[in-house]
Formats: sequence, structure tokens, C-alpha cells
Amino acid sequence: MGEKESAEELRGSWDRLITDLQVEPVTRFMQKHSGLPGTRGNITLAAEASRLIAKSWDAEGLFLLGLIEKWDSSGDEYLMFAAHMAIGYILVVRPSEESWAVPILYKGNFSRLWRAREGVTFALEALLEKRRDYALALIDAWCADRNPIVIRNAVVALAHPSQLRASSEQLNALKKYNNIGMELVAASAKTPDVEMLAKSLGFTLSVTAEADESYLDMFEEWISSCVKPWRSIVKENLGKSRIAKKYPARIAALRLLLG
Repeated sequence: MGEKESAEELRGSWDRLITDLQVEPVTRFMQKHSGLPGTRGNITLAAEASRLIAKSWDAEGLFLLGLIEKWDSSGDEYLMFAAHMAIGYILVVRPSEESWAVPILYKGNFSRLWRAREGVTFALEALLEKRRDYALALIDAWCADRNPIVIRNAVVALAHPSQLRASSEQLNALKKYNNIGMELVAASAKTPDVEMLAKSLGFTLSVTAEADESYLDMFEEWISSCVKPWRSIVKENLGKSRIAKKYPARIAALRLLLG
């Protein structure tokens, strides 16, 4: 069963799966159609589960809170991913749930399981779409101590092209945390979290420049600095078609400067 089909089946079976207010039927369905083990987890199914959980919250919030908590503590990478994504959808419709939901989401930034961490970025994307001011304030609070993995998750969530076109505030936040991320990469020891941050900056800079050509001035500064990690990250971004096609002459000049 494909991703779309499994999401449709979940939607059609949802009322039956939760009728007895037992976590196991929904959990078994999610695990069966997770796409794991494999190279790609079923994102479409997790998104549909998130929508259904948020839609059902008014009627079955207590049960669904227990489901989220069980998935979050399960140690199952896919269930944790889905739980964290769902929290974003819940907070869109029920801001009053922040007291328990935000701590779970923040803790998810530091999971040893990368899909669980990615669930946090999907949650932030949902919040940026529907509650942008709140999401930006949350990101600012989380990033205050400049933890590399939190900065990484922030820039990935912020680097959403359609949202950037709609919001100068989100674009400015992405510029801010890209720049902080570049500082961290240059100044920090080469840990796995810093390496992951550097890898993500390898595309978020180009997403920023696509939205605002003037950001290419920063590329020039980073190239001219002769800081090796910066030059490597800028080189990766210069290879992205999103800016190579949009600003061909400027990108050619930056590649020449890079050497």
C-alpha cells in the first residue's frame, strides 16, 4: 500500500480505530504502514494522523494526549516522528495545550533518533503556516542558548519557500539563524550536531537567497573570509539550481571568486 492509500485508509478507518479509546489499534496501523525499515518513512500517513488527531481533539483530547505521550516515549522512531508532528497540528487549533506540548516538542530536538528530531521541524512548519508569530517567538526562545542542533532544526523549519514569500518576518528569522549557524560552524568543535548543522546550512542559505537576492552579499563575505567551513557551505549552496537559474550571472561571479 502506497503513502497516499495508507493515509486514505486511516482517514476512512479513524472513527472505528479510536472508538474504544485504545491506543493499540491506531499504533498498529501506523507501524504497519510506516514504510520502515526502509529509506523513507511514510510522511503522508504521519501528516494525515496529525490532522485527524487535531480534528478530534475537542471530543477526545484526554485519550489523544495519552496516545501522544505513549508514542513519544515508545522508542519507536516512526511513532515519535508522528507524535512530534502531531503536536504542531494540535497547537494550531488548541493553543491552551502549550503547557504540556511544548516541553515534549523541545525535548524532541535532542532525540538520538533522527526521524524523531525531524518531527519537530514538521511541527514548527505547521505552526509557521498557521500561527507564525507564535512559532517565531518559540524559535527565538529555543535558540537563545545557540545550541547547534536546535539552530539546525530552526533553519530547516524556517526554510519554507512559500512561507518566506508571504512573510518578511520569517525571512528575517531565517537570515538571523543562518548567520548564527555559520558562526557556530566556524567556532565550534566538529561534533555530530555541528556537522548536521553545517549540512543543513548547505541548502538553507540558497533558499534564503532565492527569496532575497541581496543575501548573496553574505555569500561574498563568507567566501572572502577564507574560513574553510564557510567556503565549503557556500560552495554547496552555489550548486543549487534554485539560485543558479534565477541569478546566473551573480552565481557565476561568486563561483569565480570561490576559485
